[in-house]
Amino acid sequence: MPAELFQVVSAGKTLRGKSPGEVLQAAAKAFSIPEAKARTLLLKGWVIKDRLSSKQVLEYRSRLQRMGLRVEVFPAGKYDNRALLARLEQARRRRRGMQSSNPAQQVTSDAVRPTREHATTEDKARREQGAPASRAQRQLESLFDGGDATIPDPISSRSALAASLPGAALVPALFSLLLGICLYSVASAIWQFARAALAGELGAGSVMGLCLSISLSGLVAALVAWPFFGARRLARDSLPKSRPLKRRDAQGLYLLLDVLAGKSGLPGTPAVSVTAGSAVRVEAGRISEAYRQSLALELGLGAAYCLTGNELLALVARQRGMYRGRLRATVAWLALETPRRLQWVQWAMENDRSVIAPGGHARGLLRPLHNLLALCGRGVIPILDRLEAMHQIVARPAARMLEREGDRCAAHLIGSDGIAPFAERWHRMVHADLMVAEVNREAAIAGQRLENYPRAIQWTMRNLDRETLSNLELAMSQPSDCWDPTAPVDNDRVAAVEQLGLAAAIQAEFSVQRLIDDLPGLASEVSADIAAADTRPVDNQQLLCTSEDAEQALRIIGEFFNRVPPRRFLPLETPGEETLAAMGLQECVDWLRTRLVDLRDLTGRLDELAVRAPAVELGVELLRHSVKIRPADFHLGNTEVGAAESTQRELRQQRDGLQAQYQQIQEVFVLRMKRAIGSMKSEDRAWADSARRETQAFTTLAPHLDRLDELARVLGLAIDRLSLEPGQRETLQKFYGLAQRGLQVIQHQVNNSDTLSAIGVSAALEQRLAGADRAAGEDLPRERQALIDTLQEMELRCRTVSATVNEHYHRHISRLLGQCLEIEKALQVRPLRLVGELA
Repeated sequence: MPAELFQVVSAGKTLRGKSPGEVLQAAAKAFSIPEAKARTLLLKGWVIKDRLSSKQVLEYRSRLQRMGLRVEVFPAGKYDNRALLARLEQARRRRRGMQSSNPAQQVTSDAVRPTREHATTEDKARREQGAPASRAQRQLESLFDGGDATIPDPISSRSALAASLPGAALVPALFSLLLGICLYSVASAIWQFARAALAGELGAGSVMGLCLSISLSGLVAALVAWPFFGARRLARDSLPKSRPLKRRDAQGLYLLLDVLAGKSGLPGTPAVSVTAGSAVRVEAGRISEAYRQSLALELGLGAAYCLTGNELLALVARQRGMYRGRLRATVAWLALETPRRLQWVQWAMENDRSVIAPGGHARGLLRPLHNLLALCGRGVIPILDRLEAMHQIVARPAARMLEREGDRCAAHLIGSDGIAPFAERWHRMVHADLMVAEVNREAAIAGQRLENYPRAIQWTMRNLDRETLSNLELAMSQPSDCWDPTAPVDNDRVAAVEQLGLAAAIQAEFSVQRLIDDLPGLASEVSADIAAADTRPVDNQQLLCTSEDAEQALRIIGEFFNRVPPRRFLPLETPGEETLAAMGLQECVDWLRTRLVDLRDLTGRLDELAVRAPAVELGVELLRHSVKIRPADFHLGNTEVGAAESTQRELRQQRDGLQAQYQQIQEVFVLRMKRAIGSMKSEDRAWADSARRETQAFTTLAPHLDRLDELARVLGLAIDRLSLEPGQRETLQKFYGLAQRGLQVIQHQVNNSDTLSAIGVSAALEQRLAGADRAAGEDLPRERQALIDTLQEMELRCRTVSATVNEHYHRHISRLLGQCLEIEKALQVRPLRLVGELA
């Protein structure tokens, strides 16, 4: 019998702790090949070595893993590099074609600005009939000018869908049949029992037979059949948190979706819910909703931040296009909703959920029955796996047809020529979403979360490095998952759409951000929805601009402060009150434990004031310059300057009072640190005293960084909430100049501090602030888009400087706090931890 042969295939990833550059250098040196050629080793699915024996494949895999490359082993001949090379060559040809073409000039605007003002036949007919139409609606309808925007639905496509309907309905029909059998069994048993009672033949056997039949049928229904139909309720905790978006809060967005439905023939949108991520999907909870074409839309605000209005509408059209028409909607629900429900049921059974206790906890007499269902559910999981695999086989033709139809609907809006750049941005957005989710999870360890999750996706997407972008281009060559409607398109699907040669139905480029009232506030709310309740919001830049050392520092700080880290820096002083100043190490920890709830409350209230104060300051300044504003947008009661200034003074007094209480608790943390340092050995104590003096050098920067954070918030509010008209220019110029001077002051103080320069803060700021001196003293541009770009750049500089200084402070003090924690453990000090709370 011939020996079995294997092949070593790249997983497209490096092992943890190894950068792609290091892996490429090691591979190039080991195989004596150019580094450019070694890049193929990072291509997922690339066959590195084929036809190896079991002994050879183990040696080869170990050798590659020592270099830092993650690889997988498959039977020989399973993968072939020729197909992968063909996809890459196809993508290169497409990019060369795009670069050689001369695309029409795009018009960017924060509001809808069509390039042409030709009224369609529908508009003319409406005006002739005297039907009322709002100015906003006419403006949105003008986006589709230039031709008929209705998406055709040929009969051949519907015929193919009808042929695929039996395969898509097979697995749902099995569950329906099983539920019907259970109901029939129960009804039959009751009928037999009733007949026996009427005939006078009722006995113990009849009663036992009835109970046994009802019990067995109920057990099967509750274990297999009913969970499939109630899967969403069982897996509620695993679904992304969403928030309903009412029509009155986003009239422009709802109007745009109505216009899209009317112009293109897609299903209407009765309701919209928003999430913090980037996914856009249609939510059809029941098949009746799909059949009635009443389909809610789940909109990820990350997509609203990252994509243009055209691209976002293309995503919406792709999702709704798969449910266009009753036949297609029925097939789509059966084909795409079935695997989702099977996965939800598996998750529910793996996490001990049942139809009796969807939350996983049952009380009283229901607890034994819930435990029985949870125990038996473990044995049902393999059956669900096989049913899902069977469904993916019999319903794959339907899923592929729906996938092609969705791509065609998207291309109908942005054109076949625009599908390739759209696909690239889609891949980048999804990748950025995954990176931000990981950052948010790691920040939760230290009791923190991103302040604006959708904007964090936007920032990450814009700042992807070249190597990541190159890897994403390679990822586009991998086939996409037809069972996931939110999966980005691959190169094969892009090529198929380009062959259709569709013209763009939308002739202008626009943004949807201003179609949602208070989008930043809504983004902050959904960011809080997906985070743990005990985490506090932190500026995005502070978490996004961190390294692995900074993450480790945050974990140590989170442990020392019990997940309530300082808002800025620790104070220099210890408590002045004699009773507090005389406390020992254990007494400090015990006293702090009693004040943890107060500390968390004070931190939350100060964070809230830090958000309100810049808005009030901007509103006051606008009123001083006689600019009309909505007082509620700036936390003001009315538009009188005197009342606004009084509100500003009250906020300052409130902040000073809270800060005094907060300062007292922080001083006890300093005393705790001093007592731990005093318990160290002489050599360790000398190092700790020196490290503590170095951390004190940051204290002089605290008021300037606080002010810089306020100015960054002011600039962000100006971009989000102001129309940026010429009358607001003087106010914007003032805050822009204050931000410039704030950056200069911080840079000057850091450069003049020998301590801060020695530990690398000066060099880091110099790198991050490259070009800031050239911008100093310049007036704001007059053109709107240039003005927005300038304000955003200054906002980003302010936030980056604050995050950079905080990162260096955290890394520096975490080493000292780590030693203090080790001393406390050695002295067996009872830790700073509330009862029942994780350390």
